[in-house]
Amino acid sequence: MTARKPLLEALVAMLGPDDVLVSCLGANSRYLPHLAVTAPVFALCDSMGAAIPLALGMALQRPDRHVVALEGDGSLLMCPNVLATVATVHLSNLTALLWVNGHYESSGGQALPSAPVDWASLARGFGIANVERVGDAPALRAAFPRARAAEGPALLVVDVAFDPHEPIPPYSERPDEIRARFRIS
Repeated sequence: MTARKPLLEALVAMLGPDDVLVSCLGANSRYLPHLAVTAPVFALCDSMGAAIPLALGMALQRPDRHVVALEGDGSLLMCPNVLATVATVHLSNLTALLWVNGHYESSGGQALPSAPVDWASLARGFGIANVERVGDAPALRAAFPRARAAEGPALLVVDVAFDPHEPIPPYSERPDEIRARFRIS
């Protein structure tokens, strides 16, 4: 499995100023202020399960923008039913990346419950047709354009390595900084 930072770098390199990036996943949200992201970014730290619902609302309100949500497997366990809503609304301007590492990383690295979840099958079962699993940066660079071009919402299941010693930057943004990075016209 690939470390988080190369995957994030690959993703942000593919985003443009007309995209919107939503992250409520702690580690990703902590990295984003340190990366050259050209898209507006709404990044909260550790608000589990909020990225996909927030991104869905943004995509509904801004059909002229492609909205990308970064969610974790532990976070999506909080409300997997949001995938049914995403499928029902059927927006082509919404792509979610589900970062799968089997841990509640933001709260200390506890392992997720041992019940195996096949995220790709779950998403398809809820009605999301455009689902792909990726395991490294080259695969992400190949899959993301397909997700963007999909008819309907897309979910990329991203296998990411869990490293309890990863030097994740501390969360440092204040609300006014978050608002400034998120400003879209």
